[in-house]
Amino acid sequence: MLETLAANAWPAAEVEMCGGWRLRSTQGVTRRANSVWPNHDDGALSLEVRLAQVEAFYAARHLPAIYQICDAMQPAQLDGVLAARGYTHEAPTFVQIAPLTTLLERLPSLRHYPTFEIEVSEEFDPQWFDLYCTSEAVSAAAASVRRAILERIAPQHGFVTLYADGTPAAVGMGVVEAGWLGIFSMATLPTYRRQGAARAILRTLAVWAQLYDAQYAYLQVMEHNMAAQMLYASAGFVTAYRYHYRVKG
Repeated sequence: MLETLAANAWPAAEVEMCGGWRLRSTQGVTRRANSVWPNHDDGALSLEVRLAQVEAFYAARHLPAIYQICDAMQPAQLDGVLAARGYTHEAPTFVQIAPLTTLLERLPSLRHYPTFEIEVSEEFDPQWFDLYCTSEAVSAAAASVRRAILERIAPQHGFVTLYADGTPAAVGMGVVEAGWLGIFSMATLPTYRRQGAARAILRTLAVWAQLYDAQYAYLQVMEHNMAAQMLYASAGFVTAYRYHYRVKG
C-alpha cells in the first residue's frame, strides 16, 4: 500500500498502463517520476511483451528505461530478469515508518527552539519552492518540472517553512492519504543545518497530519544518507522495506 500512496504523492506528468504496470514519464526529472511501477500484473500481456513496450515507451521520450524495484514487484523474478539483461542497480533506498504518536513523543516541541517560527501552507508556496531549490541546488530547467509535480498532487498536502530569527531556513512537505503522512522534500540551507530545523519540521508535519486523521508516517531515505538516517531513527522511524532502481545500460 505504501508504494501506491508514494506514487500518488509524487505524480508523474504522463502515466501509461502496460499489463498492470505504470509507465511514468516527467521529462527525466526524478527517478520516481520517470520509472516503471511494476507492482501489479493484470495478466493481459506476457513479460517479454511488457519489457519490449517499456523500452519502446522510454526510447520514444529519449529517456533510459528505469524500473523501481521492491518486494511487491510482479512478477517476483523481475529484478533478476532485468539484471540478466544488463540493467544496473542504482539508488538503494529505505522506506521507513513510524506512528505519529512516537514522533510527537520523541521530537522536542517548538518551545525548545525560541528562534524558530514555522508556517504551514496548504497551497503551493513559491517562497517555499525557491528555498527548496536553493537548498538542493536544483537547476532552473529541473525546477519548472518539479514545480509541476508539486502542483499535480491530489491528496491533502502541506508545505512547511521554518524561519530562524525571521529568515527562511528550512522546508518540508507532507502528503496525507488513507491515514498515512508521507514526508517529502526535507531541505535546510547549509548555514542552518544541525540546529534542530529538521526535527522541528518533522514535529510540525506530525501535528498537522493529525488534523486530517493520519496515524502513521512514512518517508524514503537513500542508503548512503547516513545523517538523515540517524535523524529519522532518533525520531522513531524504522525500516519497513527497501527499493532500488534498475536502469537500462
